[in-house]
Amino acid sequence: MRHRPQDTAEQLDLFVALLTDAPLAFRDDREAMSAPMVSLAKNPRQSLKWKGPQGQTVLIETKAGGGIATIWDYDLVIWAISRINDAIEKGMPHSPTVEFRPYDIMKALGRNAGGKGYGELEAALDRLQNTNIRTNIRGDERSITEGFSLITQYRLIQDKAGRPMSGRMTLPDFFYEAILARREILSISPDYFKLTSGIDRFLYRLARRHAGNGRDNPDGWIFSFADLRERSGSPMKPAEWARELRKAISRDKLPTYTLTEEIGAGGAPMLRLHFRRLAL
Repeated sequence: MRHRPQDTAEQLDLFVALLTDAPLAFRDDREAMSAPMVSLAKNPRQSLKWKGPQGQTVLIETKAGGGIATIWDYDLVIWAISRINDAIEKGMPHSPTVEFRPYDIMKALGRNAGGKGYGELEAALDRLQNTNIRTNIRGDERSITEGFSLITQYRLIQDKAGRPMSGRMTLPDFFYEAILARREILSISPDYFKLTSGIDRFLYRLARRHAGNGRDNPDGWIFSFADLRERSGSPMKPAEWARELRKAISRDKLPTYTLTEEIGAGGAPMLRLHFRRLAL
């Protein structure tokens, strides 16, 4: 049974204040960490399609002409997932709709909290709402196909001088039900938001999903360069993609994980994602 916030301004203000005053433990949807749902590039793309090794499929399209959402836009989804999860853990009312103060959300994500940042926030929310996903990645014994937007709706309120006052966004059931299931979301490092490369962000989320905490998969997880290119949805040619992956290996910027190139069967280049063990 879903619990919904009571519809009074006093209780809403208390709900928002209790959540925004505490440090946020960030969470992400585990299936969205393994399959493409956003663009890694900031340049607009109109669509993206992926077919996985076990028959998983993802089709991403935009309802508007501005291009599909980017991995930086998706930070807002992570923030909303994390807020709802925090409310559940605190025994507070919760629903797919999250109220927020624009300054708080931009500060939490390390964004510009001025007028430029507010404009970027609005543009990101717009792209998220206009990005449509059709996928079967939640299926297990059953065949399940779902269609949804990355956020179903949003609202931003300004005062008469144009200053941002408050906002709200609503997550689709795809994410909300994953939060309620608890096992379908994973913690992520706050340092993730400091990554400036879309490829680094993609690799971190993939490592967190598959290499985990180093206990369940002590040898890490290995992917071919070709598989990573498909999972990322990158339009790069294979040679260019390989160069960019090797740059990521050289940068070694991922929180908690290291990247190592290996040679697979037939000489195919492979990338191992490995939990970074701390020296004692």
